[in-house]
Amino acid sequence: MNRDKLPPFFSTGDPGSFAQRTLQVRKPAILDKITAANDFYEEQRRAMRDLKEEVLHGYISDPLAVNKGLDALDDDSLLMWREALREYRGNSWLDVPFYFAEAFLYHRILLAIGYYDPSSSYYLKDPYQPFKDGELHAEQGGMEIGRVLIESLDYKIDPRVRLQAILYNALWGNRVDLSLFSIAEKSRGRVLSERGDNLLIDHSDELVGLIGRAERIDFILDNSGQELVSDLIAAWHILSLSTAKRLVLHAKRYPFYVSDAMIKDIEVTLRSFIKDGHPAMRRVGKDIETFLDEGRIVLKEHYFWNGPLHYPDLPGDLREELSQSDLVVLKGDINYRRTVSDRRWKVSDNLEEIASYFPTSFALIRTMKSEAVVDIDEETAARLTEEDPEWKVNGERGIIRVVEKIL
Repeated sequence: MNRDKLPPFFSTGDPGSFAQRTLQVRKPAILDKITAANDFYEEQRRAMRDLKEEVLHGYISDPLAVNKGLDALDDDSLLMWREALREYRGNSWLDVPFYFAEAFLYHRILLAIGYYDPSSSYYLKDPYQPFKDGELHAEQGGMEIGRVLIESLDYKIDPRVRLQAILYNALWGNRVDLSLFSIAEKSRGRVLSERGDNLLIDHSDELVGLIGRAERIDFILDNSGQELVSDLIAAWHILSLSTAKRLVLHAKRYPFYVSDAMIKDIEVTLRSFIKDGHPAMRRVGKDIETFLDEGRIVLKEHYFWNGPLHYPDLPGDLREELSQSDLVVLKGDINYRRTVSDRRWKVSDNLEEIASYFPTSFALIRTMKSEAVVDIDEETAARLTEEDPEWKVNGERGIIRVVEKIL
């Protein structure tokens, strides 16, 4: 792919766009919800108000210019953000690439509350924990959905068919993304109801086949809560099919996008499995614990997952890491956006050409909650737009897209 001829990024400067509405409406509302859910001191509340005002009416500033209160921010992250800010510092928040604006906002939230500062009351304290805990244990939340999913598994059928059903649930669990509260609330409890319905691309058969042949599989996780519960059940089922398989679960290093999964969220969810009153959930939890002890499940984090870059710019160490995998499964809308660099491709453009840079075979499992989409023919896209003008962003449709590379 010739990078000199790439289409433009989706931008918060596009009048009336989903990106612009997100920065003007959704993100300020999220800042208010975060402040209301936490015991911030007045200094932290003021910093959150100032950040909201900056997003709505101000310009991208560089809080990293003063090297203070950043003790817990790793050097690679610091360098990455400083490089990115060189290009966008001084721009209006409403005139920058959409993904950069979102990623930087979540970075700025942590700076505002003193997450990286040992002198802060919120030093290394996840400001999204109240939302994550609520989602995991809510009525029709993560644990309840997990129990229903486990009970629904039919062990009399072909394990491949059973895995396909689990993957569908791992996809629809992506609807419950707490950075999109309205979609999350509407979708809670619907994860098990649609299976393969409303998939614009369904390569689940190919994905099951690849999983069956792979010895090492990497999952790039997205949300905690329902989605993480479904992902862990998928991991458990995959490893139960063969003693030769190994799974690497990649999580965020720092809190991100409200509900994104960190290693601590995996550990909290696993403890909830093990302590659950449902015997089958306890058994799954203990099996996963054993897989971790045996090294068949490995938990990893990397600064890239919390950053403003896209997958063509994978750091060398992470690219090398992923190249060791037989299959990389990328979960969620953000990972899809980062795979296609959140650019305005034509809907009929081909993912294999766009993502020819990716170092191994991969699958995208995504509920559609943003405008970036490819591999859809123009006629289908026109029909969908006529039927539902919000089809790209309202979480009603999904994609399972496989790109197999013969290496």
